[in-house]
Amino acid sequence: MNLGHILFSPHGRIGQNEYWLGMLIVVLANLFLTPVPFIGGLVFLGLLYVGAVVPAKRLHDAGKTGWIHLIPWAISLSLLGFGVVAAGGAAIAPFLDVVGKPGGWEALESGDLSPQATAQLVSGGVIAAGGLLLFWSLSALTWLVYTIWVGVLSADPDDNAYGPAPKSARYTQAATRSAGAPPAEG
Repeated sequence: MNLGHILFSPHGRIGQNEYWLGMLIVVLANLFLTPVPFIGGLVFLGLLYVGAVVPAKRLHDAGKTGWIHLIPWAISLSLLGFGVVAAGGAAIAPFLDVVGKPGGWEALESGDLSPQATAQLVSGGVIAAGGLLLFWSLSALTWLVYTIWVGVLSADPDDNAYGPAPKSARYTQAATRSAGAPPAEG
């Protein structure tokens, strides 16, 4: 098993075992390395690449294009964008209602809000936070379903347009070359 080929080369195919190993490395690195200041940001950028390469090669193994990986990105970013807009509306509407009433702005500035106005502002914040959590959860569910789907795809048993089958002898040679190692003699 060539870990360099699995994680860094965008060419060729990988089987289910290599895919799950690659995804485990991505998840663990995200959990433990990205919180580290500065280095975590660099690791995160690298993981974006690795997180695209590993599923693309697994899709190649099933005879599918790696561009399918853009679909969960589009869904996830759309959900998160819609969630931010919806949460912003939920948070700003009670605020505008409170400050739009006579003396509302002055009461807000002085901190002398009525219990009803305070409850209105707090409930808007709670609804906004709940909306963000909902859309973030739907985004995470999208990625979970996609990750499992890619992991359980049936492999193309023969060579295909993306390279030799992972269990063939030609695959080992191709994986070694794609990872930058010199070709084997003989």
